[in-house]
Amino acid sequence: MERSQNSELVKRINQAFSLLQKNKPQPHIVELLMKKYGVSQIQAYRYIQLAREINEKMAIPESSVVFTVKLPPTLIRRIKKLSESKGLSISRVVHTALEEFLAKKEHVKEGETS
Repeated sequence: MERSQNSELVKRINQAFSLLQKNKPQPHIVELLMKKYGVSQIQAYRYIQLAREINEKMAIPESSVVFTVKLPPTLIRRIKKLSESKGLSISRVVHTALEEFLAKKEHVKEGETS
């Protein structure tokens, strides 16, 4: 069985949460999750357990796609060094850096037009 992405995991937990809120019996929820998502009984029970730990539906994260760019080797080394020192993936470091860069650019642009 293939691992689900975070967005798919959240959808499954939210489905279990909704059914729990409707007071559906646990065996019914397990069966529904197994049929709808093609998961094992154990995995369905895990989704229910996780759903019991939340107070409201979770926001579904945006899925990620592969995006290839060419960067100078020196910059790549710096990114790898930072990711290792912070215990983060290279994707997380680049994601965070781009989010911060774009937020600053958008903020500056908004300031110019006001």
